[in-house]
Amino acid sequence: MTRNSLGSLPRSAARLPRMAPDMAQLPAGRIVTLTDDVTTRLYDTGEEHLTPVVLLHGMAATGMLNWYQTFQRLQGEYRLIAFDQRRHGMGHGGPFDFTALSEDVLRVADHLELDKPVVGGYSMGGIVAQLAARRDPSRLGGLVLAATGTGAERNALEKITLGGFLRSSPLLNAVPVEVAREIDDEVLSAHTWALRELSSVSFATHRTVIGEVARFNSTSWLRELDLPVAIVKTMRDIAFPRWIQDEMADLLPHSAVFPISAGHAACATHPGTFARRMRTGIGWVVSNSH
Repeated sequence: MTRNSLGSLPRSAARLPRMAPDMAQLPAGRIVTLTDDVTTRLYDTGEEHLTPVVLLHGMAATGMLNWYQTFQRLQGEYRLIAFDQRRHGMGHGGPFDFTALSEDVLRVADHLELDKPVVGGYSMGGIVAQLAARRDPSRLGGLVLAATGTGAERNALEKITLGGFLRSSPLLNAVPVEVAREIDDEVLSAHTWALRELSSVSFATHRTVIGEVARFNSTSWLRELDLPVAIVKTMRDIAFPRWIQDEMADLLPHSAVFPISAGHAACATHPGTFARRMRTGIGWVVSNSH
């Protein structure tokens, strides 16, 4: 076997968050087919007696990378489900646009035979959640929208996402080519796992997502969503600034706001507080479902 190239990664590795999921406490992912040409990696805690909550990740993330902190804290309270959206992680096949991604949400609900799941969405995932609810609000128990809004500040989003990606791309691009095959049969360290998840999203996908976000505007139809929506408001967010999150809350007919004093990466920088806000938001939605 060739030398594991993680040992020769540049010093920028030290600046990446030392994400440390307890892998033993997380459900194993499994590959499922959503349509003839779309497959995904799905995580499901599986408790059929608990309220199902489908969690949608943001751009540049994967299902478990975005939500493992929430899984670790809320397991046993709800049936938690996450999956890799198209062109992220192990989400493969089909065209990439937010309408297609919203259809996948309902396909996952059908695949697991979920009755009115709550859908939680982070950043890009919050946009997809809005569109899934618009497609058929009767299929869902409600939404929890975090670090998202009616649209985004394109320049800020590019600065946050593309700027960070370009600075770390020499590191991330090294991972799948030089390391992935070597570690497929190994027990991954938490940091190696996080690196591999991050590296699964290509630069082209980043640009595509930013273009989709820039075109998105839900202000003309949010009033039609007749279901409870909890908003986890990231108070220091520059990608989805407070006024965009407030606009979303004002337009929704049944909403409640749960603020967190953090920026756009609240799920990573303030994981404990963020998980508590998610717990409160999910609880509010469940108690206000029709």
